Amino acid sequence: MGMITWGNVGDRPAAIKKMRPKTFVILLLGIMIVGGFPRSLAQTTQDTLKVRVDLVSVQFSVTDKRGRFVPGLTAQDFKVEEDGRRQEIRNFARENELPLTLALLIDTSPSVRPVFDEEKSTAVGFLESVLREKDLALVIGFDRSVTMVQDYTDNVRLLKRAIDDLEIGGGTSVYDAVYLASKEKLSEEAGRKAIILISDGEDTTSKLKFAEALVSAHQSNAVIYGIFNALHGGFFSYGRRSPINVGGGDLGTLKKFSEETGGTTFVVSNENNFKKIFDQIAQELRSQYSLGYVSLNTARDGKYRQLRITARESSYTVKSRKGYYAPRS
Repeated sequence: MGMITWGNVGDRPAAIKKMRPKTFVILLLGIMIVGGFPRSLAQTTQDTLKVRVDLVSVQFSVTDKRGRFVPGLTAQDFKVEEDGRRQEIRNFARENELPLTLALLIDTSPSVRPVFDEEKSTAVGFLESVLREKDLALVIGFDRSVTMVQDYTDNVRLLKRAIDDLEIGGGTSVYDAVYLASKEKLSEEAGRKAIILISDGEDTTSKLKFAEALVSAHQSNAVIYGIFNALHGGFFSYGRRSPINVGGGDLGTLKKFSEETGGTTFVVSNENNFKKIFDQIAQELRSQYSLGYVSLNTARDGKYRQLRITARESSYTVKSRKGYYAPRS
Protein backbone atom coordinates (compact mmCIF):
# COMPACT_ATOMS: atom_id res chain seq x y z
CA MET A 1 0.00 0.00 0.00
CA GLY A 2 3.02 2.25 0.21
CA MET A 3 2.79 3.27 3.86
CA ILE A 4 4.77 6.29 5.03
CA THR A 5 5.89 6.45 8.64
CA TRP A 6 7.07 9.64 10.28
CA GLY A 7 9.26 8.20 13.00
CA ASN A 8 10.66 11.67 13.61
CA VAL A 9 8.69 14.86 13.10
CA GLY A 10 11.71 16.32 11.35
CA ASP A 11 11.46 13.72 8.58
CA ARG A 12 9.12 15.10 5.93
CA PRO A 13 9.43 13.14 2.68
CA ALA A 14 8.81 15.20 -0.45
CA ALA A 15 6.65 12.38 -1.79
CA ILE A 16 3.84 13.17 0.64
CA LYS A 17 3.55 16.81 -0.36
CA LYS A 18 0.93 16.54 -3.07
CA MET A 19 -1.65 19.17 -3.95
CA ARG A 20 -4.98 18.48 -5.49
CA PRO A 21 -5.09 20.83 -8.51
CA LYS A 22 -8.77 20.26 -9.26
CA THR A 23 -9.73 21.45 -5.76
CA PHE A 24 -7.65 24.59 -6.21
CA VAL A 25 -9.48 25.41 -9.43
CA ILE A 26 -12.88 24.75 -7.87
CA LEU A 27 -12.16 27.09 -4.96
CA LEU A 28 -11.04 29.87 -7.28
CA LEU A 29 -14.17 29.48 -9.37
CA GLY A 30 -16.21 29.73 -6.17
CA ILE A 31 -14.39 32.93 -5.22
CA MET A 32 -14.96 34.50 -8.64
CA ILE A 33 -18.59 33.41 -9.06
CA VAL A 34 -20.01 33.32 -5.52
CA GLY A 35 -17.85 36.06 -4.07
CA GLY A 36 -18.52 38.54 -6.83
CA PHE A 37 -14.91 39.33 -7.70
CA PRO A 38 -14.72 41.18 -11.06
CA ARG A 39 -12.23 38.65 -12.37
CA SER A 40 -12.09 36.44 -15.42
CA LEU A 41 -10.34 33.19 -16.16
CA ALA A 42 -8.10 35.07 -18.59
CA GLN A 43 -6.28 36.89 -15.81
CA THR A 44 -2.72 36.06 -14.97
CA THR A 45 -1.70 33.28 -12.62
CA GLN A 46 -0.03 35.85 -10.42
CA ASP A 47 -3.29 37.71 -9.81
CA THR A 48 -5.14 34.46 -9.15
CA LEU A 49 -2.59 33.32 -6.59
CA LYS A 50 -2.85 36.65 -4.81
CA VAL A 51 -6.57 36.07 -4.25
CA ARG A 52 -5.81 32.56 -2.94
CA VAL A 53 -3.23 33.83 -0.45
CA ASP A 54 -5.06 36.90 0.87
CA LEU A 55 -8.44 35.28 1.41
CA VAL A 56 -9.28 34.17 4.96
CA SER A 57 -11.58 31.14 4.69
CA VAL A 58 -13.73 29.93 7.58
CA GLN A 59 -15.95 26.85 7.83
CA PHE A 60 -18.86 27.06 10.26
CA SER A 61 -22.19 25.56 11.19
CA VAL A 62 -25.40 27.15 12.45
CA THR A 63 -27.95 25.68 14.85
CA ASP A 64 -31.26 26.92 16.20
CA LYS A 65 -32.45 26.95 19.81
CA ARG A 66 -33.24 23.25 19.64
CA GLY A 67 -29.79 22.36 18.34
CA ARG A 68 -30.96 21.63 14.79
CA PHE A 69 -28.76 22.66 11.86
CA VAL A 70 -30.16 25.60 9.90
CA PRO A 71 -30.07 25.28 6.08
CA GLY A 72 -30.62 27.82 3.34
CA LEU A 73 -28.83 30.85 4.81
CA THR A 74 -26.91 33.43 2.74
CA ALA A 75 -23.98 35.79 3.28
CA GLN A 76 -26.44 38.54 4.25
CA ASP A 77 -27.44 36.50 7.31
CA PHE A 78 -24.00 36.82 8.94
CA LYS A 79 -21.54 39.32 10.34
CA VAL A 80 -17.78 38.64 10.57
CA GLU A 81 -15.39 40.40 12.92
CA GLU A 82 -11.62 40.07 13.21
CA ASP A 83 -10.15 41.37 16.47
CA GLY A 84 -13.43 43.23 16.93
CA ARG A 85 -13.31 44.92 13.52
CA ARG A 86 -16.09 44.27 11.00
CA GLN A 87 -14.99 42.54 7.78
CA GLU A 88 -16.63 42.36 4.35
CA ILE A 89 -17.67 38.87 3.27
CA ARG A 90 -16.25 38.32 -0.20
CA ASN A 91 -17.41 34.78 -0.93
CA PHE A 92 -19.93 32.41 0.56
CA ALA A 93 -20.76 28.77 -0.08
CA ARG A 94 -22.87 25.96 1.29
CA GLU A 95 -21.24 22.61 2.03
CA ASN A 96 -22.14 20.95 -1.26
CA GLU A 97 -20.46 23.73 -3.25
CA LEU A 98 -16.94 22.99 -1.98
CA PRO A 99 -15.10 19.65 -1.92
CA LEU A 100 -14.14 18.00 1.37
CA THR A 101 -10.67 16.81 2.31
CA LEU A 102 -10.83 14.45 5.27
CA ALA A 103 -7.99 13.12 7.44
CA LEU A 104 -8.90 10.15 9.61
CA LEU A 105 -6.46 9.86 12.54
CA ILE A 106 -6.81 6.62 14.51
CA ASP A 107 -5.10 5.92 17.82
CA THR A 108 -3.55 2.42 17.74
CA SER A 109 -2.11 2.42 21.26
CA PRO A 110 -2.82 -0.54 23.63
CA SER A 111 -5.37 1.49 25.63
CA VAL A 112 -7.88 1.45 22.74
CA ARG A 113 -7.76 -2.33 22.21
CA PRO A 114 -11.24 -3.03 23.72
CA VAL A 115 -12.97 -0.80 21.16
CA PHE A 116 -10.54 -1.11 18.26
CA ASP A 117 -12.57 -3.43 16.04
CA GLU A 118 -15.79 -1.45 16.51
CA GLU A 119 -14.21 1.90 15.76
CA LYS A 120 -12.59 0.52 12.60
CA SER A 121 -15.80 -0.96 11.22
CA THR A 122 -17.90 2.14 11.94
CA ALA A 123 -15.19 4.42 10.49
CA VAL A 124 -15.57 2.61 7.17
CA GLY A 125 -19.34 3.14 7.24
CA PHE A 126 -18.80 6.81 7.97
CA LEU A 127 -16.52 7.26 4.96
CA GLU A 128 -19.03 5.48 2.74
CA SER A 129 -21.79 7.84 3.84
CA VAL A 130 -19.92 11.16 3.82
CA LEU A 131 -17.59 11.05 0.80
CA ARG A 132 -19.01 12.43 -2.43
CA GLU A 133 -17.69 13.23 -5.88
CA LYS A 134 -14.51 15.35 -5.71
CA ASP A 135 -14.02 14.54 -1.99
CA LEU A 136 -10.81 12.87 -0.81
CA ALA A 137 -9.74 11.16 2.40
CA LEU A 138 -6.57 9.75 3.92
CA VAL A 139 -5.94 7.41 6.85
CA ILE A 140 -3.25 7.86 9.49
CA GLY A 141 -2.58 5.50 12.37
CA PHE A 142 -0.56 6.61 15.37
CA ASP A 143 1.03 5.02 18.41
CA ARG A 144 4.68 5.78 19.18
CA SER A 145 5.11 6.79 15.55
CA VAL A 146 2.73 8.33 13.03
CA THR A 147 2.00 6.25 9.92
CA MET A 148 0.06 7.31 6.86
CA VAL A 149 -1.42 4.00 5.72
CA GLN A 150 -3.43 5.51 2.87
CA ASP A 151 -2.77 8.79 1.07
CA TYR A 152 -5.52 10.89 -0.51
CA THR A 153 -8.04 8.84 -2.44
CA ASP A 154 -11.75 8.80 -3.23
CA ASN A 155 -11.70 4.99 -3.35
CA VAL A 156 -13.53 3.73 -0.25
CA ARG A 157 -12.24 0.22 -0.88
CA LEU A 158 -8.65 1.41 -0.46
CA LEU A 159 -9.59 3.39 2.64
CA LYS A 160 -11.31 0.34 4.13
CA ARG A 161 -8.25 -1.81 3.47
CA ALA A 162 -6.05 0.78 5.18
CA ILE A 163 -8.29 0.89 8.25
CA ASP A 164 -8.52 -2.91 8.41
CA ASP A 165 -4.72 -3.16 8.26
CA LEU A 166 -4.20 -0.99 11.35
CA GLU A 167 -2.66 -2.87 14.27
CA ILE A 168 -2.15 -2.10 17.94
CA GLY A 169 1.28 -0.65 18.75
CA GLY A 170 2.95 1.00 21.72
CA GLY A 171 2.80 4.61 22.91
CA THR A 172 0.47 7.46 21.92
CA SER A 173 1.67 10.42 19.82
CA VAL A 174 -1.51 12.50 19.53
CA TYR A 175 0.27 15.85 19.11
CA ASP A 176 2.66 14.55 16.44
CA ALA A 177 -0.25 13.03 14.50
CA VAL A 178 -2.26 16.27 14.46
CA TYR A 179 0.83 18.31 13.58
CA LEU A 180 1.92 16.09 10.70
CA ALA A 181 -1.57 15.67 9.24
CA SER A 182 -2.09 19.43 9.35
CA LYS A 183 1.37 20.57 8.27
CA GLU A 184 2.30 17.92 5.73
CA LYS A 185 -1.06 17.15 4.12
CA LEU A 186 -3.98 19.47 4.84
CA SER A 187 -2.11 22.77 4.63
CA GLU A 188 -1.65 22.27 0.87
CA GLU A 189 -5.33 21.55 0.19
CA ALA A 190 -8.09 24.02 -0.63
CA GLY A 191 -11.80 23.75 0.06
CA ARG A 192 -13.27 22.32 3.26
CA LYS A 193 -10.92 20.37 5.50
CA ALA A 194 -11.62 18.21 8.52
CA ILE A 195 -9.70 15.92 10.88
CA ILE A 196 -11.48 13.04 12.63
CA LEU A 197 -9.30 12.30 15.67
CA ILE A 198 -10.17 9.00 17.38
CA SER A 199 -8.22 8.62 20.62
CA ASP A 200 -8.31 8.52 24.40
CA GLY A 201 -6.41 11.82 24.14
CA GLU A 202 -3.56 10.95 26.50
CA ASP A 203 -0.27 11.74 24.77
CA THR A 204 2.73 9.75 26.00
CA THR A 205 5.34 9.75 23.21
CA SER A 206 5.04 12.90 21.04
CA LYS A 207 8.17 14.86 20.25
CA LEU A 208 6.11 18.02 19.85
CA LYS A 209 3.99 19.93 22.36
CA PHE A 210 0.25 20.48 22.29
CA ALA A 211 0.65 24.16 21.39
CA GLU A 212 2.73 23.31 18.29
CA ALA A 213 0.10 20.86 17.09
CA LEU A 214 -2.70 23.38 17.66
CA VAL A 215 -0.88 26.13 15.75
CA SER A 216 -0.36 23.72 12.85
CA ALA A 217 -4.06 22.85 12.86
CA HIS A 218 -4.98 26.54 12.86
CA GLN A 219 -2.64 27.22 9.95
CA SER A 220 -4.16 24.37 7.91
CA ASN A 221 -7.71 25.76 8.40
CA ALA A 222 -8.93 22.26 9.30
CA VAL A 223 -11.84 21.61 11.65
CA ILE A 224 -11.09 18.89 14.21
CA TYR A 225 -13.74 16.45 15.40
CA GLY A 226 -12.59 14.42 18.40
CA ILE A 227 -13.95 11.00 19.36
CA PHE A 228 -13.01 10.14 22.94
CA ASN A 229 -12.86 6.36 23.26
CA ALA A 230 -11.40 5.82 26.75
CA LEU A 231 -12.83 3.17 29.03
CA HIS A 232 -13.35 3.57 32.76
CA GLY A 233 -13.69 0.51 34.97
CA GLY A 234 -14.78 -1.57 32.00
CA PHE A 235 -17.51 0.86 31.01
CA PHE A 236 -17.57 3.98 28.90
CA SER A 237 -17.46 7.28 30.77
CA TYR A 238 -19.86 9.81 29.39
CA GLY A 239 -21.84 12.93 30.11
CA ARG A 240 -21.08 16.61 29.77
CA ARG A 241 -19.69 16.79 33.29
CA SER A 242 -17.08 14.08 32.80
CA PRO A 243 -13.74 15.13 34.33
CA ILE A 244 -10.85 16.09 32.08
CA ASN A 245 -8.93 12.88 32.81
CA VAL A 246 -11.17 9.80 32.54
CA GLY A 247 -10.09 6.19 32.62
CA GLY A 248 -6.47 7.08 31.91
CA GLY A 249 -7.39 9.22 28.92
CA ASP A 250 -7.38 12.97 28.45
CA LEU A 251 -10.71 14.31 27.27
CA GLY A 252 -9.44 17.87 27.68
CA THR A 253 -6.90 17.46 24.87
CA LEU A 254 -9.54 16.48 22.33
CA LYS A 255 -11.96 19.18 23.51
CA LYS A 256 -9.31 21.88 23.20
CA PHE A 257 -8.44 20.81 19.65
CA SER A 258 -12.08 20.80 18.57
CA GLU A 259 -13.19 23.97 20.35
CA GLU A 260 -10.31 26.03 18.95
CA THR A 261 -10.90 24.86 15.37
CA GLY A 262 -14.70 24.97 15.27
CA GLY A 263 -15.36 21.25 15.68
CA THR A 264 -16.89 19.07 18.39
CA THR A 265 -15.62 16.33 20.68
CA PHE A 266 -17.87 13.33 21.20
CA VAL A 267 -17.59 10.84 24.05
CA VAL A 268 -18.26 7.20 23.26
CA SER A 269 -20.71 5.73 25.76
CA ASN A 270 -23.26 2.96 26.09
CA GLU A 271 -25.88 5.42 24.79
CA ASN A 272 -23.68 7.19 22.25
CA ASN A 273 -21.84 4.52 20.30
CA PHE A 274 -19.45 4.96 17.38
CA LYS A 275 -22.25 4.64 14.81
CA LYS A 276 -24.29 7.45 16.37
CA ILE A 277 -21.23 9.68 16.70
CA PHE A 278 -20.14 9.21 13.09
CA ASP A 279 -23.73 9.93 11.99
CA GLN A 280 -23.64 13.22 13.94
CA ILE A 281 -20.33 14.23 12.38
CA ALA A 282 -21.62 13.35 8.90
CA GLN A 283 -24.73 15.46 9.48
CA GLU A 284 -22.63 18.43 10.57
CA LEU A 285 -20.29 18.12 7.58
CA ARG A 286 -23.32 18.11 5.28
CA SER A 287 -24.70 21.23 7.01
CA GLN A 288 -21.62 23.46 6.97
CA TYR A 289 -21.19 26.86 5.41
CA SER A 290 -17.96 28.48 4.26
CA LEU A 291 -17.16 32.15 3.92
CA GLY A 292 -14.12 34.15 2.93
CA TYR A 293 -12.94 37.70 3.47
CA VAL A 294 -9.83 39.76 2.82
CA SER A 295 -8.62 41.08 6.17
CA LEU A 296 -8.56 44.84 6.68
CA ASN A 297 -5.42 44.26 8.71
CA THR A 298 -2.73 44.17 6.02
CA ALA A 299 0.18 43.46 8.38
CA ARG A 300 1.91 40.22 7.46
CA ASP A 301 3.26 39.63 10.95
CA GLY A 302 2.28 36.02 11.59
CA LYS A 303 0.29 36.99 14.68
CA TYR A 304 -2.87 35.28 15.93
CA ARG A 305 -6.12 37.08 15.14
CA GLN A 306 -9.44 36.42 16.80
CA LEU A 307 -12.48 35.60 14.66
CA ARG A 308 -16.15 35.97 15.48
CA ILE A 309 -19.06 35.08 13.21
CA THR A 310 -22.56 35.99 14.36
CA ALA A 311 -25.96 35.44 12.76
CA ARG A 312 -28.38 38.29 12.29
CA GLU A 313 -31.02 36.01 13.79
CA SER A 314 -30.10 36.23 17.47
CA SER A 315 -31.56 32.83 18.32
CA TYR A 316 -29.06 31.07 16.04
CA THR A 317 -25.75 29.76 17.36
CA VAL A 318 -22.70 29.86 15.06
CA LYS A 319 -19.82 27.43 15.64
CA SER A 320 -16.51 28.23 13.95
CA ARG A 321 -12.81 28.34 14.67
CA LYS A 322 -11.82 31.01 17.14
CA GLY A 323 -9.03 32.58 15.12
CA TYR A 324 -6.19 32.18 12.65
CA TYR A 325 -2.54 33.09 12.17
CA ALA A 326 -1.81 35.91 9.73
CA PRO A 327 0.65 35.24 6.90
CA ARG A 328 4.22 36.25 7.53
CA SER A 329 6.31 38.12 4.96
